[in-house]
Amino acid sequence: TIGGNNVLELDNVLLDLAKTSNLTASELKNITQEAFEMGGAVGSSGTKVLSYITSANKAGYDMQESLALAEEALKMSNISSGIDSASDAMNHLKTILDNFNENTDFASTINDALTGVSKTGAVDFDTLAQGALTLSESAGKAGLSFEEMLGLLTGAYSILKDMDQVSGGELAIFSKLKETYGDARNVYDILAELNNVWNTLDEPSREAFAISTVGDDQKEVFAALMDNWQGVESAVSSASDSFGAANDANNVYLDSITRKTAEFQNQVEKLSASLMDSGILKFFLKLSATGTGALNAVTERLGPLGSLATLGSGYLGAKGLGQHTRCDTFGCEAQ
Repeated sequence: TIGGNNVLELDNVLLDLAKTSNLTASELKNITQEAFEMGGAVGSSGTKVLSYITSANKAGYDMQESLALAEEALKMSNISSGIDSASDAMNHLKTILDNFNENTDFASTINDALTGVSKTGAVDFDTLAQGALTLSESAGKAGLSFEEMLGLLTGAYSILKDMDQVSGGELAIFSKLKETYGDARNVYDILAELNNVWNTLDEPSREAFAISTVGDDQKEVFAALMDNWQGVESAVSSASDSFGAANDANNVYLDSITRKTAEFQNQVEKLSASLMDSGILKFFLKLSATGTGALNAVTERLGPLGSLATLGSGYLGAKGLGQHTRCDTFGCEAQ
């Protein structure tokens, strides 16, 4: 049944989180409640939110960081038409955060900036996100801000319409400019100065200048940047002034039919989560008192159905949704 499946899924996620975190029973209950509230806010199921929180926690983030990263990953997957899962979105965000040496608070800025630039129509969200993922490591090492990187990607893409060419070309250009000018200088500032020279040259001189600056292979990408430097600066401005853009885009998703389906799923799961206020809370209180070693012993005794499934039959019976049973942490019996 739908309810039974959700009980089992929630059970598995909670057991996984209990094993991998240092949360007390009370903290685990609070995180579960926050997850379901977040699910309602981003149009997802509470169990799915918990699974992403657990994944982030396993990756080394503390619980508050995991909550923040999970929320932005879910938001990114809502906004994007190509990033289908929050798991993929989380990997996108984590990679960019690491490459720019930013903490999880910056994850919302990533979503806002990508959305803000895509709203201009110069490049779509998914294309820009993929370019950012490809270029972020090189851009971080080249001293660029995230917003400057988006500006450079957008400016060249507006001319060439090929993000693979743009991101690959800019990666090579960054490396060449760092080799020529040294690591101390921001590559974006160098390109701005080169644009001042570019604007004084005629067409034949520009080609020679491009080849001497970045090499023959990257002259087309370099020329696109130089010819559309105004577009680069405009995209940087759009990225910098984009606070709240992702929330606005996410609200469009929340009004969709998909959201209504996820909302129903979240309500069904809340029925399962209500067990937190009955037998399952006693389960975690016992767990916190006896240590993580007790978790394995309890899980073995419960068998393949798991803690929530065992407790669930008693809860559903009490709600008139099935046979009445009496349950404790270790099992149920019919009355």
